[in-house]
Amino acid sequence: TLLLDRNCHKSVHHGVVLSGAQPIYLDSSVNRKYGVFGPVPKKTILKAIDEHPEAELLVLTSCTYDGLRYDLRPIIDAAHARDIKVLIDEAWFAHARFHPALRPTALECGADYVTQSAHKTLSALSQAAYIHVNDPTFNEHIFRENFNMHTSTSPMYSMIASLDVSRKQAVLEGFKLLQRTLMLADELREQINSTGVFRVLELGDLLPDEVKHDEIRLDPTKITVDVASCGMTVDDLQSELFTRFNITVEKSTFNTLTLLLTIGTTRSKCSRLYDALMRISREKRAPRRLYRTPDLPPFTELAFLPRDAYYATGELVPLLDDNDQLNRDLAGRISCDQIVPYPPGIPVLVPGQRITDNIVEYLVRYLRVQNKVELHGVVYQGYVPSVRVLTSDEESHLIALVASRPSRRRAA
Repeated sequence: TLLLDRNCHKSVHHGVVLSGAQPIYLDSSVNRKYGVFGPVPKKTILKAIDEHPEAELLVLTSCTYDGLRYDLRPIIDAAHARDIKVLIDEAWFAHARFHPALRPTALECGADYVTQSAHKTLSALSQAAYIHVNDPTFNEHIFRENFNMHTSTSPMYSMIASLDVSRKQAVLEGFKLLQRTLMLADELREQINSTGVFRVLELGDLLPDEVKHDEIRLDPTKITVDVASCGMTVDDLQSELFTRFNITVEKSTFNTLTLLLTIGTTRSKCSRLYDALMRISREKRAPRRLYRTPDLPPFTELAFLPRDAYYATGELVPLLDDNDQLNRDLAGRISCDQIVPYPPGIPVLVPGQRITDNIVEYLVRYLRVQNKVELHGVVYQGYVPSVRVLTSDEESHLIALVASRPSRRRAA
């Protein structure tokens, strides 16, 4: 059994399918005013740890895409008290070890495993990442066997070498580079606020109510900007920044842009962004109504193991009926695939999850209101969006299979 942050990276969900694990999904906090998904509330995590003593691993993301990071030490201590290992995804926080303003890191808080995307915030080549091991019971042989099973037999040595170069640079120059990055971030915050139109959101603005008292911190290298007063939709603003100023923005919601500063960010790049935002702010467009993306539906029943549902043949069922209305026949069916809208990049459905009318309505509404939408996992039959679900015979087979399996509870 695994305890998983619902908005963890989709590779974790894929790992659940491959391993045949039983996931317990933990819903993240949500700031609906800005469409920002925050950490899982501490009380939710601690409750899950207490209610699932059979769990073997807790997986959390810290920091989030928007820079929100957990107060990890009490969470990790609670998990270890129940003999639960902890894996922290620090994909966006690989730089933290090298500046005191960003510490403590997950490893310093006692995490057993930490993954870091060195290509995101350090200087390694694209795809390059680290897996840090801090588990006293780590089995290196089993790890290497599994690693070899899933990696190429023709590795890209330049990528591997870039990890070592990135590590050496961070050790020798990391503090100096991050000191400059943090200074540039402070300057850019002041400059953006000085436009009078764009406003940088601080920690208090970003935090969902559910985690206001959870000692959440903000990585200052991530800057989230409220763009609601600029007179443009977010899509139009991103297009304007790209076509007029050759600036690509890291992430957006319906009324914010998220900017990412790294050790490679220069003052000239920050100045170019500030100049672009100042020019746009002076064009004084009339305010426009910004339409919120639909709220993510709550997680529903996980009827079968993700692995069992994913490897079924299934059948495609359209989201819309013959009258172009919601297909009510989907309610109660079991998804075979992971359905993930981008943004926010959080699964609406995972394999084995029961579909509800609320979920169908969300998917259809999302497709209709978004111009540039990515909805991973939806299959198009011609122009008709469809989802892969279990057939009735497959459901019956899996019900019998579940009944024949021994209990998955871990021995005390």
